Amino acid sequence: MKREKTFCGLLPLFLFRIIAIIISASAIIAGCALFPRNAFTQTQIGNPEPVAVVSGGVVSQQDIPDWQAAQGCYGPDALTSRKAGFMRMFEATILDEVLQKASRPITAGEYQAEVARIDAETRAPEILACIKKYFGDDTVRYQRIFIRPILAQRFIREFVKFDPRVQEKAYGLRDKISTDVVKGIPFNKIASTPDIVYSSAAYSLEADTATQNAFMPHGGWSPFEAAFIEEHLKGLKPGQVKEKPIEDETNIKFIRLISVTGKKYYFELLTVHKLSTEEYLKAIPKLPSKINDKELHDWVAPIKGNPLIAPAEIAQ
Repeated sequence: MKREKTFCGLLPLFLFRIIAIIISASAIIAGCALFPRNAFTQTQIGNPEPVAVVSGGVVSQQDIPDWQAAQGCYGPDALTSRKAGFMRMFEATILDEVLQKASRPITAGEYQAEVARIDAETRAPEILACIKKYFGDDTVRYQRIFIRPILAQRFIREFVKFDPRVQEKAYGLRDKISTDVVKGIPFNKIASTPDIVYSSAAYSLEADTATQNAFMPHGGWSPFEAAFIEEHLKGLKPGQVKEKPIEDETNIKFIRLISVTGKKYYFELLTVHKLSTEEYLKAIPKLPSKINDKELHDWVAPIKGNPLIAPAEIAQ
């Protein structure tokens, strides 16, 4: 008995192959219709070509529109330009690299802690919800674009403020002053050492109404004076030096109470200037950097007043 040939069997081989190619192409086109490119880039990095490279760090093509989208959640008056987005991501990348080289990288645990803090303390939940909606389940991109710039700026200041390597000169002077104070050397003589500044002041617990200057609020007195006395002077006797110096982000100060007259406290200070974050960023070795976008390169390269980009040596 003769078997009938199927339709495919009747077609020439080359024609069968052409039909198969057409069917495959149709399937691909249908798949693209189901998963448009814009939806795909909401969860993927997108164009991998970097806009800029800073040592081992990268500002990717996707970073800028991601930042613009997140910034847009702040409303119609928000700054969402491409240049602003690049600068924010460029700064974050530079500071991230500086922290890495200083052996103070931002850890995964610190990212998670900051995410939790923002969730708990935000005063604009609708804006935060808008930002999170944009990033969806992509926590990596959310942390990179929204959390990293916050942590990078905070951590670089905290690092510079107390790191003994950074503040070696200031801490050396601090220790010298401590030794001289124990020896009973007068403040004005200790200040003969370069980079130690001597000054004196008189603070009052309240405004002196008898000599009040009508052209100055409270006669030139500030509630800060009372707060300073309560915190630093009230426990001292005349001639006594405060046991621990006052240290903040910019200075180290030693205080000696001279005398007390009524509610007025007379005291003297020795001040040592600490290296600021801005000074540190200008002084560290430069990071080799390249901006691949000509418009952005020509815009950023001449900028001199931004300390956050000072560590970057931008290739011409």
